[in-house]
Amino acid sequence: MTYPDRDDKPLGESLGWRRVATTRPYQSHWHNLRQDQVMLPAGQKITFTYQEHPGFVTVVPVTDDNQIIMLRCYRYAVDDWCWELPAGGLGDKPGLSPQEVAREELAEETGADCRSMEMAGWFYAMNGTSDARCTFYIAKGAQVNGATNLEATEQSEVHLVPIAQAMQMARDGRISDGDSAMALLRCEPMLLGKHGHLEVVAYDPMWPLLFEAEAARLSVIFGDRLASIHHMGSTSVPGIWAKPVIDIMPVVYDINTVDSLNDAMHALGYVPKGEYGIPGRRFFNLNDRERRMFNVHVYGIGNPEIANHLNFVAYLRAQPDAAAAYSELKRELARRYPDQIDSYTDGKTEFILAIQENAQQSKETSLYG
Repeated sequence: MTYPDRDDKPLGESLGWRRVATTRPYQSHWHNLRQDQVMLPAGQKITFTYQEHPGFVTVVPVTDDNQIIMLRCYRYAVDDWCWELPAGGLGDKPGLSPQEVAREELAEETGADCRSMEMAGWFYAMNGTSDARCTFYIAKGAQVNGATNLEATEQSEVHLVPIAQAMQMARDGRISDGDSAMALLRCEPMLLGKHGHLEVVAYDPMWPLLFEAEAARLSVIFGDRLASIHHMGSTSVPGIWAKPVIDIMPVVYDINTVDSLNDAMHALGYVPKGEYGIPGRRFFNLNDRERRMFNVHVYGIGNPEIANHLNFVAYLRAQPDAAAAYSELKRELARRYPDQIDSYTDGKTEFILAIQENAQQSKETSLYG
């Protein structure tokens, strides 16, 4: 099986990695062995060998009495029994969506069905030696009501494990399957009911680095549509407390060309939201449910919102007292409205408008517009 959409490495090429040739000495519907002849940025030519994989799904099945349907499986490759979640590859199920594969794997491996199957996120499984991507789902209202339908190489037992115990098993190493442990821990806020809580945290020096890394990914997607890309919002101001969500503002030459990128953005894990209440904007948020890390606000050149956002950040960076006051306001609002995001947002409006007005009048910080 070949994957024509993966034949190029646009980000790698932008960093100086030049692919000269590709061979696949082994191919199957499960995975390929791929070998690329690559010229490195320093001029060295190497053979990069890795697994080319169609991707797989992992299911976190939750019963109505708050238990996880888990498997204890014998794995020949490691010659060991392993605690796991239901999972399966996409390569041998052509024509099915990942969500449909998730339902099928749940039924085959555990004999269960569910009331709903919701995507909760994704991750790379072994990004040093494989391009395999795991998409994980929460199966709500899961119930074992049938027999399993295992393949000849599958030997497993079905167990019901309380949510808190399953989380502890993921943390202490009893769940030694990395994909299962990752899916469980990523779903913890949704499983334990923490997802509605508003979180404001101290400034993290990693935030600018996270922006740079994500901006590089987005720049590949936007290509020559992109005029510039900026880190905006509180996470771009050193020392300020903020919600741990990175706000990114790509500025494009023509806002009307952005809708054609929806599929590519979705492939990165983003959900396209259209204007989302602000005319002339295109908004995307990372599809990681309540644990999302990035909001992307796209504007066309000349939109006044660009100057508003950039001048706001520049003013706070130049005025430590204003930055400290804004930081304390957000902490107080988060304490007052821990489960009311609208009230938290409304509580900041007056302060933000005042800062924007001051920024426009300041020769030092009115750099844009």
